[in-house]
Amino acid sequence: MSRYIKAESGPGRSVIYTDVDGKQWKFEGGGRPWRNQNPGNLVPGIVSKRNGAIGKADRFAVFPDYEAGHGALLDSLKNMHGNKSIPALMEVYAPRKENKTKKYVAFIRKKTGIKGDKKVKDFSPSEFEKLWQAIEKMEGWGKEGKISEISPKGKITAIRKDEKGTIQSYQIEGYGWVSKSKGISLALEGKVDAVVATSPRGNQFLRARPNAETSDNIGELG
Repeated sequence: MSRYIKAESGPGRSVIYTDVDGKQWKFEGGGRPWRNQNPGNLVPGIVSKRNGAIGKADRFAVFPDYEAGHGALLDSLKNMHGNKSIPALMEVYAPRKENKTKKYVAFIRKKTGIKGDKKVKDFSPSEFEKLWQAIEKMEGWGKEGKISEISPKGKITAIRKDEKGTIQSYQIEGYGWVSKSKGISLALEGKVDAVVATSPRGNQFLRARPNAETSDNIGELG
């Protein structure tokens, strides 16, 4: 298994991981917790940082693997919310503006069997285990998607033109939509499966399938 050292949002709702060897991998489909290896859906902050978060995607922290993300959840529950009861914990962990907090509280109570205002720090080992298991389930952990290696050179999959037909931006695998100038820069760096061509008027653009001509042969993508 690759050891990931960096992560960021990718095309669509995917997450792009970079491993220790510089290879990139796309996590797509599945649930957000799986894509981020963040079973508790923790946001970036002190806890995620000290537990090895390697980036951010869709507002949430990204961890190199489940073990790191799971450890961050346990750290948060024990050291940030230990003095809270289940209702107080959920008001902070799953605020009403973003969640159905009452439903969340009811679910946690059902799974842990705790009905009163017992604080998290006073939970027995068994009760605490049921707590984090319930949170991970409620957050959507377990919905796996697909992991695929990204070609060292991303392919151009679409282009955008203005009303005059001039290319304004490219959609490139692994990078999403980038400006024309950024696309050219990436191609010059050898990161895009294309070459930089120059039109008769002296304007630069990318050709996806190099040949002897300098005409725009990705035009049909528009």
